[in-house]
Amino acid sequence: MRYAYLAAIGSGLFSAIAPGLAHAEITILDKDKQGDRLLAPLSVSVGGSIRPEWIWTNGPNPKKSDSRGHDGGTRFRFNTDYALSDRTSIIAQYEWGVDIAHALGMRGNYVPGSDRDRQRKLWAGIKDARYGTLTYGHQYGVYYSVVGIKSDVWDNDGHAGATAIGFNGDYDGANRPKNSIMYKNTFGPVTLYANYLLPDDDAHDGSGYDYRRNHGAGIGFDYAITPTLVWGAAFSNTEATIKRDPEQKKSQQQVSGTALTWQPGNWYLNSTASYYKDFVPSTRERSVDRYFAGSGYGLEAFGGYTFNIDKPFLKAIQPYVAADTLRLKSDENYQVNHVYLGAGTTITKRLSVYIERTIASSEEADSTWMTFFYDF
Repeated sequence: MRYAYLAAIGSGLFSAIAPGLAHAEITILDKDKQGDRLLAPLSVSVGGSIRPEWIWTNGPNPKKSDSRGHDGGTRFRFNTDYALSDRTSIIAQYEWGVDIAHALGMRGNYVPGSDRDRQRKLWAGIKDARYGTLTYGHQYGVYYSVVGIKSDVWDNDGHAGATAIGFNGDYDGANRPKNSIMYKNTFGPVTLYANYLLPDDDAHDGSGYDYRRNHGAGIGFDYAITPTLVWGAAFSNTEATIKRDPEQKKSQQQVSGTALTWQPGNWYLNSTASYYKDFVPSTRERSVDRYFAGSGYGLEAFGGYTFNIDKPFLKAIQPYVAADTLRLKSDENYQVNHVYLGAGTTITKRLSVYIERTIASSEEADSTWMTFFYDF
């Protein structure tokens, strides 16, 4: 019981806003020990999140779909678990991202040329109560599992953590790397993570450069200092080749990150720090020899308090404040800061709304975000 917090932490934005109202997925088929011998060990469940979103930006906004309303990241999830014994199961998950406005042909509510749908995750593996979980496929990597998920708790996040500022989190390993092997196991207060990234196909950046992941690896841990205080750290290294015919160059992309999360009572307090080496694409004119920005760091912090109302159409409210900063060193001389003021309101068990103001530094415009979440 003392370390049950490790299993609950980092379950996303909703659990940070309203930890007492975590969503149970819908069971389509449950295990039945008295049923058919072949199907009895099988369980199937579905879940997801439908997310209409509006963004109002101070000054000119080239994306008109922002203020007209657009899809903010709708996804549908399918899970299976086949028990081989009381301790061991074969598990799998498929998560499908859908732009609802695009799928419905709502012109003006999506960016022309954008994807209508895409695979977010697809993995399978084996889970054992003693020996841990080993999976292969398109899945969360070590950095996101240990660091990124802890600060993925406000609406307009992702400006300083490695998850969204690299080449592409599906390839560089910082978010949901494709073609990857992941291992996870818990030993008392410590949960260990390790992954290996296999080679993947070329990815295009839209400006004439190709990115090929050759291989990569990561390692990390979560340590439950107390039932409400968790410290985690992770390191990953990815070897990639940047190509622009006829030139090409190999780079060693490195990310080191740490996160501290404290949940005393109704508070959710979190801070992260990440160091980057040849990971963030350069903000200046790029070349094959200098595609990445060298070294830099990102800092994030979040604090929110949940007021449990528990009325028929008002379950909880959480005002919060967050901040981040990204600094790229050497001749990049690049720094950007944000402060976020917002509130998450849980209307029912499945429906919530978040209103958030982003106060930006430098030349970036301030913005106001409103997103509805229907989670199941």
